[in-house]
Amino acid sequence: MPFEPRQIIWKPGATTKDGAKCMALAYADLRAYQDRLDEVCGLDWSVEYLPWGDSRVIARLTIGGITRASSGEMSAQESSNGNGGTVAEAQAFKRACAMFGLGRFLYDLPSPWVEFDNQRKRISEAGQKELDARYATWHAKKLQARAKAIMAANDADSSVEFAPAQKDAAE
Repeated sequence: MPFEPRQIIWKPGATTKDGAKCMALAYADLRAYQDRLDEVCGLDWSVEYLPWGDSRVIARLTIGGITRASSGEMSAQESSNGNGGTVAEAQAFKRACAMFGLGRFLYDLPSPWVEFDNQRKRISEAGQKELDARYATWHAKKLQARAKAIMAANDADSSVEFAPAQKDAAE
């Protein structure tokens, strides 16, 4: 189930030579993943972080007794501004979640080119509105498709008739 539109953050990727447009990349904050795990698993999940070298972290995520792990790393800039460990942990955690399927849909979303505010180095307000509208439309379609699939499965289950048990020939 994809994250709610309010939980999606769009970050600029590559920009055009003139700086007028950027490729928009969809992300979700660490707390969106944690909230989803709490919602679905209750208290039956945990995460352990292990250092791996000077700039990397391994997150070992356990859900219902099953553990999957992935790594995250900090860039030199993140390391110098003091956020490196936090960034590496969040990246490792989200990647470990993807090993369970959580947030994996983000990798499949398109990365459209939108208006970019080159002075402020961020997606423009117009670009942000366009992205929010696109994702909201995509999200609504996904929810509708899921609801139809659930209804079809429920209809199939309710139409199954059980034949009376046959007596064993040996009786």
